[in-house]
Amino acid sequence: MTRPYKLGRRQAVADATRTRIVRAARKLLATKKGVAAFTMDAVAREAKVSRMTLYHQFGSKPAILTALFDVLATEGGIASALPNAFQQSDPRAAIDDFVAAFGRFWSSDRVIYRRMEALATIDPEVEPTLRARQEWRRTGLARLVQRLAKGRTDMTPGRVARTVDVLFVLTAFATFDMLAGSERMPADVIPIVQDLVHRALGPS
Repeated sequence: MTRPYKLGRRQAVADATRTRIVRAARKLLATKKGVAAFTMDAVAREAKVSRMTLYHQFGSKPAILTALFDVLATEGGIASALPNAFQQSDPRAAIDDFVAAFGRFWSSDRVIYRRMEALATIDPEVEPTLRARQEWRRTGLARLVQRLAKGRTDMTPGRVARTVDVLFVLTAFATFDMLAGSERMPADVIPIVQDLVHRALGPS
């Protein structure tokens, strides 16, 4: 029993360290310096761990941001909301739920999402990782639009692809953030985005 117990304690310590590192990264991104403050050295200092520990746990900035994105996904409810959307029998209702899920998700921490997008713009190490996460959203939209296209002669493969591209833009953080402005939250503009999506989808 001694060895499993020690392994369990070791894993618990490692998990606690990872959590502390992710919290430190989030705190740094939320500061006024934001993107400029987000370095591996700064994260290590903020988390009160050595550089060796930081690299052992994550290895790179993209890995830390991936872990942070997972935390935000849980907090923003996206992990539980999307399965419910895909279970809708009506594809239009499913797309509406999909839009609503991302509106709420983008509202969970606007500052952090802005800083992540800024990092992806200026840091070639970070950009592929965050872009890959965004492509998950495109994949989900493609599944829903393809369901909607069944039985519709006007929904050619080319139009399906263009529609997915448009919906991908409409459900992006930047779209919700700009529509919300300084007086609203992204979740407040869900009906506006849903209306734009309906127009892109065409008549039912």
